Amino acid sequence: MVSLRNESHLSDLARRAGKATLGNPRQSAEMISFYAGFPDPGSLPIADVIDSTRVALEADGEWALQYGASAGDERIIEELLKKLARDQKIDAAPENILVTNGASQALSLIVDLLVEPGDTIISEAPTWMGAVANFNQAGADVRTVSVDDDGTNTSELRAILEELRSEGRRAKLLYVIPNFQNPMGVTMSLERRHELLAIADEFDLPIIEDDAYFDLRYSGAALPALYTLDSSGRVMYMGTFSKIMAAGMRLGWLIAHEDVISRLLPLKSDGGTSPFGSFVATEFAASGTLLEHVQELRALYHQRRDAMLAALEREMPDGTSWTTPDGGFFIWLRFPEAVEMATLVPACRARGVEISPGPIFYFDERGSNEMRLSYSFATEPQIDEGIAILAAEARKQLATVGS
Repeated sequence: MVSLRNESHLSDLARRAGKATLGNPRQSAEMISFYAGFPDPGSLPIADVIDSTRVALEADGEWALQYGASAGDERIIEELLKKLARDQKIDAAPENILVTNGASQALSLIVDLLVEPGDTIISEAPTWMGAVANFNQAGADVRTVSVDDDGTNTSELRAILEELRSEGRRAKLLYVIPNFQNPMGVTMSLERRHELLAIADEFDLPIIEDDAYFDLRYSGAALPALYTLDSSGRVMYMGTFSKIMAAGMRLGWLIAHEDVISRLLPLKSDGGTSPFGSFVATEFAASGTLLEHVQELRALYHQRRDAMLAALEREMPDGTSWTTPDGGFFIWLRFPEAVEMATLVPACRARGVEISPGPIFYFDERGSNEMRLSYSFATEPQIDEGIAILAAEARKQLATVGS
């Protein structure tokens, strides 16, 4: 047996990836967890999924249990195109869609398509920890652009692109989360969306638009997707069933120009993404259950968001700030600089509260006094208790520094 303690056996990719640090929902259920974007356990539509499974198997079981088409079964593609046209106002055709193993596979495939080690990727920072891991594993040179209340800082983006041009280099792609940005929770304004696309046209910059939380809006008007505003075919749009049906389905999708989809298909060697799950999700959507379920989720998570915002207002020490998201799962919190995540995380964990430290959302050493709070998994009583504990531990640090 090869001992992998000797890293000489590992590929460059494996060395860059490191060892697993993934969250575990079963372990999180034993704590007050603000850590990950896990859907609320009680909201999972178990009975409806059982019904959808029965109907799907009775109607077409021999194909639901067979290998599937690489791009996805034609029926789930049809349902997704209906949803995208109805909800996101995205006009696409079957040749523009790829069904994937969650949105994370879509991201990995795009990086495989466009990025060699040493190539430049531009990303918002902070950003989704999955993207941080993916880009680091790819060996990319990641240049980061900040996010403010209006979304991606387009002035910084232009400056980065001009600097690259002066170096004789170009960015291979830009990764953004326009709606309820993960982890900050902010939404990119319409003006910024237009500015970003104009810059992308000028610098011939492909864009990955990650819209995992689109359906979970609690306030404010929906804004058009970058994909719908784009006339050049450079935007690649990612979505998922993970937040609106069940994360365990592991079903996502990518909408892109047909040339992009045709290039991605040879890289997707999975025998079709979960044909069984696709048939179940198709029935779940076609029956109207998905629409009903999304309405229920909006009401639930809206209450959770408001409960967490109220608890933060009530408990947090002076000098602490946080975002107020219009949707999604996350609030971004910034403590006074004296509060260190390296101390706060284990202190909270010892008291049964699980939190996400800011540095895991950056590509460098930033975020030591920042954190992401998820309100999707904990109940409202747990939110009240957990935020009180978090605030108490932060105050202990502040008192130590002030003494």
